[in-house]
Amino acid sequence: GYALWYAILPRLASSTAAVAQLSVPVLAALGGIALLDEALTLRFVIAALVVLGGIGLAVATARRLR
Repeated sequence: GYALWYAILPRLASSTAAVAQLSVPVLAALGGIALLDEALTLRFVIAALVVLGGIGLAVATARRLR
């Protein structure tokens, strides 16, 4: 994951990179669900959608402002 992140980081605007890092907790939780047999709950799904929706909104707004 780190190798991929640092490979694409130079191609991202700093604001996009900062906002994209907010997805790390969602990705870590998905890893726990996939690899550690954690429960996929409605609470997690809603929280992940809120976080990812906020990230999408921030990135879309930043692109429109350029």
